[in-house]
Amino acid sequence: MVNEQALLSDLVDAINTWIDGNRSRSLSGLARRTGVAYSTIRRIAQNESVPHPYTALSISEVVMTTQQRLEFLKTHFPTIGNLMEECYGPKMGSEGNEEAFQRFLRLEPHNRIFNMAATSKGVTRRAIQDLCGQIGLDSLNQMLDEAFLIEMPDGTIKYSQDSWTTSNLEDALCQVRHSTHHFDKELVGTDGASLMHSTGSIKKELIPQVKQLVLKFIKDLNALKMDDNAVGDVHFYCDLMYSLYDRTEWLPTQEQDT
Repeated sequence: MVNEQALLSDLVDAINTWIDGNRSRSLSGLARRTGVAYSTIRRIAQNESVPHPYTALSISEVVMTTQQRLEFLKTHFPTIGNLMEECYGPKMGSEGNEEAFQRFLRLEPHNRIFNMAATSKGVTRRAIQDLCGQIGLDSLNQMLDEAFLIEMPDGTIKYSQDSWTTSNLEDALCQVRHSTHHFDKELVGTDGASLMHSTGSIKKELIPQVKQLVLKFIKDLNALKMDDNAVGDVHFYCDLMYSLYDRTEWLPTQEQDT
């Protein structure tokens, strides 16, 4: 049987900790994100009303980290909590950030916000609001709540890791697809944007040179953006890809036959 007062006490503590963790958080924001009526949220937060189990679970999804939610469930809903620990426990510490990365990378405006935050300069709430409006701030708060992004004391939003790169093909292609939607055609003709496409047919032995040209460009670009003297407030992106239309034109004969 659920100890209702203990449940309420733990939930109130979690709500207060969550609100204190970020100046933009509020009970109305919690109500909006959980789909629970504001009046219900307020009564719970004021220790006046024991929540329905479904309401408690909805609130815990927002105000608690994965590990905190696991302990909360094990204490107050042991059947669910023990099952969750059995199925996911070993993976929580090592894969939590990766799971969030995979999820947020594929959402908008999360993708745009993440890419701006994962730079040397980071990004600010004001910039996100100007670019994406309230939905941008809601998405930002979601990433902050899951500790995927962090907010520095000076208000700068940064990626929670020191750096990031991806060698996963699907992740890289996902980034390219999102970039096509981010592309601002009105900047074409200025130094703020460039769009190019090239095709050709060359000798098989020269194909490695094409790859080297692409790699040299991205290395030079990385060297520029990592230069401390180059760090500034203008966020940019650049996507590069090259491939062959028909791989059978280049692969050795024995590989074509396998």
